[in-house]
Amino acid sequence: MSKKPVSAPMAGGVSTERPLADLQLDALNPRFGFPEGKLRTQSAVLDHIVDKFGIDDVLSSLSVNGYFEAEPMVCRTGDKGKAVVIEGNRRLAACLILAGDPRASRHANRTQEAQKVWNEHGQKSIDPVPVIEFAAKASSTELLSYLGVRHIAGSQPWDSYAKAAWIAKVVGDGQLSLEDVTAMIGDQYRTTERLLEGYYFVNQLIDEGKFIPENSQRRGRGSVSEYPFSWIYTLLGYSATRSFLDLDASKDRSKPVAKKNLAKAALVASAMFGDKSKGQSAAIDDSRELGNLAAALADPEKVTLLEQGKTIAQIDRVTQPLEERLRRGLATIREIQSDLITGLSEQTIPVSVATGFLRPAGMNRQSAGALEKRLQEISNGDDE
Repeated sequence: MSKKPVSAPMAGGVSTERPLADLQLDALNPRFGFPEGKLRTQSAVLDHIVDKFGIDDVLSSLSVNGYFEAEPMVCRTGDKGKAVVIEGNRRLAACLILAGDPRASRHANRTQEAQKVWNEHGQKSIDPVPVIEFAAKASSTELLSYLGVRHIAGSQPWDSYAKAAWIAKVVGDGQLSLEDVTAMIGDQYRTTERLLEGYYFVNQLIDEGKFIPENSQRRGRGSVSEYPFSWIYTLLGYSATRSFLDLDASKDRSKPVAKKNLAKAALVASAMFGDKSKGQSAAIDDSRELGNLAAALADPEKVTLLEQGKTIAQIDRVTQPLEERLRRGLATIREIQSDLITGLSEQTIPVSVATGFLRPAGMNRQSAGALEKRLQEISNGDDE
């Protein structure tokens, strides 16, 4: 079916219809969460969409209701009469599965099940589909503005990595400057700049072999599930981190870490995420400890302990003044013992259980006695 112009809903975009055969999935979709070039065929893109984002809910809706005219895909005119779908790839993937398109050949079971439901509901139209089509080059600014406002600052925002990947692409291609993106989405808090720096930082480490996402002990969500991307740009926002990595000295925005500091950057990544290949746990448990990690980077002694694989909690205990450790430790021990004594007065335990705990209770009593004796010696001035 040929294109059928209907109206122009926005500058540069034309409402029309396109047959499914003319539409291509976007292999460079920023939501895919990895550098471009990994998905080389349309079938691979479709498979990734199914595996990463799921398709069954959209497929079920299409099978029963057909394609909603009110939800046009947004696309850019491509080569040989084709159009690349920039917005609506999950819907297109579901349409291709339902239609039994060759690109969905690995999903024959889904096609069979969906077509059964589709037939039962009268085979409501899914081909051609409504689209808003932008010309390949002439309207790139309008399309970029549409995507930026909709997914960076709008009502349907992408996750942080997808935003960062999109910003990196349009800035790297020279389509928009960072200042253009910032102004376009009304960013008053340098969020755009922070996202971009985090994206460049992590991809520089990946390219240099200093960070392998699959080895992360901390899982993420959205575009990158291997690690929490938001932790990166949050940690880089602390002045202690920036000083430790000397980030502000870089002349190349796309490579924010100087080569001499790559080992330090690798330490920062492993402290945040751990390293499965080395059996190394992360130094922090959640994002609330990022500030503590940044503070540790400003202290050479704590950096050494991080290099040894210590956690922030362990480092805090080791580096705490002895007076503070005594105060907190004795209070914690007293609280635990009081809780156990209360429990024994409220509940009955078998003789065998009580007997089994006599030895560890005695060892604790001996330790408490040794600590009291040492404190008494110091108090009496007997400390040598």
